[in-house]
Amino acid sequence: MNQLFPPEISFAGLATLLDRSDRQAPTGRPWVMANMVASADGAYAASGVSRPLSSPDDREIFSALRASADAVFVAAGTARTERYRRPTPVPALAAERLLNTPTEAPRLVVLSRSLSLAEDQPFLTGPGQEPLLMHPEGADTAGVPSGVELRAMGSGGVDLEAALRSLYADGVRVVLCEGGPTLLGQLNELDLIDELFLSVAPMLVGGTQVGILGAQAEKIRPHRLHRVLEANSFLFLTYRRDREERALD
Repeated sequence: MNQLFPPEISFAGLATLLDRSDRQAPTGRPWVMANMVASADGAYAASGVSRPLSSPDDREIFSALRASADAVFVAAGTARTERYRRPTPVPALAAERLLNTPTEAPRLVVLSRSLSLAEDQPFLTGPGQEPLLMHPEGADTAGVPSGVELRAMGSGGVDLEAALRSLYADGVRVVLCEGGPTLLGQLNELDLIDELFLSVAPMLVGGTQVGILGAQAEKIRPHRLHRVLEANSFLFLTYRRDREERALD
């Protein structure tokens, strides 16, 4: 894996991505990273899932980003489609951990409006922390399978700002959002994405699943290019939001 930008700073391998020293949580909420893969024409899925767009290098970065986070944010639809499991420690990265990197696997946080979860969802069982299932107040929780902790956040839909405040109160300082596009679009609309990791696959896909922010309201949020890596014709781009410290009211 080669670093193309910035040329003056050497890339010390995936351990570089684990460093949280410059990911300082804003007042009242965690630092929010987003990670997505897309084809060169902007498709975020092929045949409904993202794996055909991925690569071994992309999956290594995926693991490194998880290892640097305290919690993994994902929409229930994405968790269902991608058959999510509970995050577990990554042994291959254990020797490369930095001093300020969590030693435990991040907690999975699933956001759901309908609370429609089948009992065969992989994340309901297995090793790792019990996932947190955030839902709107007043939602019918009677049919939710065991294996998750329920937490009401907002009415009508999950209040993302309240959700981040709640996680911050739990001690979470870095959140990794893995999608899907609708959730990323909502975070962008609220100006809550501090860092974007975008893997660009060297392929054209077409179809209708295009645009990593989904069909949300148009909000222009300038970001600066932070790092560019390349491996086997895949580009791994990192963008960061330049902003003054912003607290959640």
